[in-house]
Amino acid sequence: MEATTGSRLHRINWVTTLFLVLTPLVGLIWGALHIHAMGVGASEVAVFFFYVCATGFSITTGYHRHFSHGSYECSRIVKVFYLLFGAAAFQHSVLSWCSDHRRHHKHLDHDDDPYSITRGFFWAHMGWLLVTDHKKAEDFSNIPDLLADPWIRWQHDYYVPISVFMGFVVPFALGWTVGHPWGFVLWAGIFRVVLVHHSTFLVNSLAHRIGSRPYLRAITARDSMITAFLTFGEGYHNFHHRFATDYRNGVARGAWDPTKWIIRGLEMVGLAWDLRRV
Repeated sequence: MEATTGSRLHRINWVTTLFLVLTPLVGLIWGALHIHAMGVGASEVAVFFFYVCATGFSITTGYHRHFSHGSYECSRIVKVFYLLFGAAAFQHSVLSWCSDHRRHHKHLDHDDDPYSITRGFFWAHMGWLLVTDHKKAEDFSNIPDLLADPWIRWQHDYYVPISVFMGFVVPFALGWTVGHPWGFVLWAGIFRVVLVHHSTFLVNSLAHRIGSRPYLRAITARDSMITAFLTFGEGYHNFHHRFATDYRNGVARGAWDPTKWIIRGLEMVGLAWDLRRV
């Protein structure tokens, strides 16, 4: 029994587990005390929404559609923005994120899928992050194109200092200029991290449980406007798994997909090109 318990404890990814557990706990306790004592300032709400959008869309337009699937090309300044604010999302480096995601697409609903919904809703949502199993097999051999990019390698090599600096130090500095440094850390740091984390996680969990399957019925991925509203437009998941390289997720004209609108906007001003469509 002791050996079994020890082996289970050894499997736990303690850094990630503590971060995912403590951020909502700290947000709940500190947030209640801070709001009770200081109220909610307009500047705090503004920086919260900026950071939600900057980090959330760096994951959807950057990590996902650009880096993972190559659904469009973009300028270096846009790419660097993705690398900086994507790190601030605290979902690991582009290399790690995209390697796992390409493995998910290749082995969808099978054992080699790192966050397969077949292992349960919680596993797909965040349970897979709490153990070291999938990281033991990580070798990045499935992302040679990304490994060849020096900017992406730089982000991977310095991921921790970049994420802490962009995710907490910058909000603190911005807050200092208006006299609310810790309020900015709470709203643009803690609150925002929790929201963007679970928005992203829903693509792995909820998007495989609710909705329709108009393109591929043999897989668990589903299209749902509800999921799309909760995930920056990433809820048309059945379409995405059928046509993964399309820059759109919600392909219909009226589909809620702000990520595709941003990519199209970048194209209009010359910062993105070669948008792939089916």
